[in-house]
Amino acid sequence: MKLDLLGLHIDSPIVHPNAANFRPPSWPPPPDWPPILDANGESACFYRDSIWPLDVWAGTARKMNFGDGKSTRGARIDPANAELLRQCITWFMYGPRGCRTAGALNHKFISIKPLFAICSQEGVLASDLMRFDAVIDKVAQALAKSNFGHVLSYLHDLLDASELLGFCLLNQEGLARLTKLRPAHEREQTPYIPPRIWTYQLKRLHACMQDYTEHQDRIEDCFRFCLEAYAASHGSLKAAMSSTAATSKSPFPNRPSKTSKGAFKLTADRFGVTDLLERWTGPFTNEKSEKQIIKLSQYLDLVSKAGLAYLLNLSLMRIEEGYSLRSNCLLVEHDKTYGDIPMLVGATTKTDPDSDARWPVSKSTLTAIEAMKHIAALRMLCARERDDLGITGEDKVTPYLMSYQYEPWSKSKHKPYGTRPKPSAYQQVLSSYPLLLDNEQITITAEDLRIALQITPTLNQDAFKIGVAWPFAYHQLRRTGAVNMQASGLVDEPSLQLQLKHQTRAMTLYYGRNHSRLVLNEETRTMFLKAMYQEQARALSAIPGPQFVSPLGETRKAAIVHLIAEKDAVALSKAIKRGEVSARNIRAGFCFNARPCPYGGIESITHCLGEEDSKGCPDLLLDKTKVGDIKRYEKAVDDQLAVVHPDSPRCRALQGEKRSIEKFYAHAQAKNC
Repeated sequence: MKLDLLGLHIDSPIVHPNAANFRPPSWPPPPDWPPILDANGESACFYRDSIWPLDVWAGTARKMNFGDGKSTRGARIDPANAELLRQCITWFMYGPRGCRTAGALNHKFISIKPLFAICSQEGVLASDLMRFDAVIDKVAQALAKSNFGHVLSYLHDLLDASELLGFCLLNQEGLARLTKLRPAHEREQTPYIPPRIWTYQLKRLHACMQDYTEHQDRIEDCFRFCLEAYAASHGSLKAAMSSTAATSKSPFPNRPSKTSKGAFKLTADRFGVTDLLERWTGPFTNEKSEKQIIKLSQYLDLVSKAGLAYLLNLSLMRIEEGYSLRSNCLLVEHDKTYGDIPMLVGATTKTDPDSDARWPVSKSTLTAIEAMKHIAALRMLCARERDDLGITGEDKVTPYLMSYQYEPWSKSKHKPYGTRPKPSAYQQVLSSYPLLLDNEQITITAEDLRIALQITPTLNQDAFKIGVAWPFAYHQLRRTGAVNMQASGLVDEPSLQLQLKHQTRAMTLYYGRNHSRLVLNEETRTMFLKAMYQEQARALSAIPGPQFVSPLGETRKAAIVHLIAEKDAVALSKAIKRGEVSARNIRAGFCFNARPCPYGGIESITHCLGEEDSKGCPDLLLDKTKVGDIKRYEKAVDDQLAVVHPDSPRCRALQGEKRSIEKFYAHAQAKNC
């Protein structure tokens, strides 16, 4: 192989042509050659090692286990097959189309690893796999259904490179056989969280952060007092941070002594935070084995994770993107029409790498960011005392909102600062902090399930059923947020409904209309638009029913729904994208006018329902379920009529709105009789 064809493609500031790991010295690489270097240029692993850490590139704990070492975790692979797997992964790193991110490399690794594990179990060398049809069949059974297509693509790439690699896993005939064995796989849509449950968890997250904000000064005083106690008992805070005995030699033992401060609960009582800690993390038990001061760290973790979940609810971020946020992540752009629009700024690598992506959010996210920022600053007081955590000047000024427990009483205080913590699943967070959500409040009712199935027809009803607590996941927050932007009317509580509209108006403007002059996170915008089309299709699917009426009668309605009635929700979504079905959700219902309308139907409904003696617009279908919205709109009109000058143009326009509102009521009531 011509070695000058090879070069490391990982997008990282520590990867450059002069680095010792930029190009292997031979093929295959020698056992003592380091494929990965750390930030200091030292070997993170050697080629022969069974585990390669990707932390330095991934920014989070991530490892590739080739299965031939002492570790008992994961599938076991014999040394010969593990060597072939190493060569494949090295090719994915250094070949002409090498991976640019640690995430992409890890995905290829976990995708093809089952092939080598099956070969090991069957006593077959992976380079001979094409000769054993029965083993190929077992490989097909071992591959994840959702990942099958990716594996075929990766194996095809390795076939193209077989002459350079010196071996072939599957030739064209082998790939053809594997393709025929590809299982049918219907990708399940991410569940939509019913409004009642979604609203409750959002309110509880906000309450948790609000509670912290109100006690922030007391928490800081308590935290600093504890640091001073550890510094006094070890000679300095730096000594306490570096001391391996710090976790056991505590100035807050449960059994008081002449030199100790007594049990930590006494300190919590002194600073007035006992009720706060117990309210969110449970009561102190006073058991001898309990290290009471850990409760303080647990509470700080809870507030940070609750704050992050709140941001994810309102930004459509991925959890990994949330972990990349720093304390200066909130920016505010001023729009001449809509005023101040806050947005989060962070890094994303899921699609096109972007270190400066934007996510518009609600103003209420400020509470979350301020609480998380305060906790991050407290923990930086500890972390900066360590010289071996790789802390930069930027880290000290603008720390990450999510960080490890660097308190001297914590066991995790030695983890490198730049390596992002591995996110826990949302359900795991809720299980770890059972006082955050009340199980009764998130138990699925018949109405919850009806709404969830309406928006997610593929919902797994074995996991999501009446009488069980809703199983949360972070990705659900993304889809639910996207749908709520399009259909906040599903929320029953009028005050929250108005709040949601206020929160999402700017987000809809930015994601839906390309209004911003800033570069937004494109993948998030794509998800929003997909949800928009799906929500339109879901609403249109209901139009043939009695909920919708035409001001011009049933004959006109029948003409409008002729095309729609023949399509299901999926076909409708595609038709809307192609422009074959024109429909806009307006204040009074749906408008099917394919031409630009100067009246819109958003700010005014006079022209939709018809002025004076006019019957109304022929392209309108009234939605009878919007009576509540119209009543709230009527109140707003009445409030304006009470203050405008009589006989003014504005007064006459508002009186026209009142007449149109009465027409809406008349149509809705007539069809309900």
